[in-house]
Amino acid sequence: FPAVRRDLSLVVAESIRFEQLAGLIGDLRIADLETTEYVTTYRGKPLDAGQKSVTVTLVFRSATGTLTSETVESSVQRVIDSAKTNLGAILRV
Repeated sequence: FPAVRRDLSLVVAESIRFEQLAGLIGDLRIADLETTEYVTTYRGKPLDAGQKSVTVTLVFRSATGTLTSETVESSVQRVIDSAKTNLGAILRV
């Protein structure tokens, strides 16, 4: 079945490493999450000193059917909420 990709940019403290973010996402054990891919890190305006934006791609795929938008968005929101709670992350829009 086709994969669904969602890019997510999170503003975090400079000290947060991608591995921490990837581990946090893995710990959520999202059923249809196939991989978490690093895309890029941005530093500079308009971000405050000591902050960076880390962009990841979440790749979802089901072995039993095509995923719905609602299922994927619910999983993405779980990632955002967990990153906010555990890493102090803010979604960059």
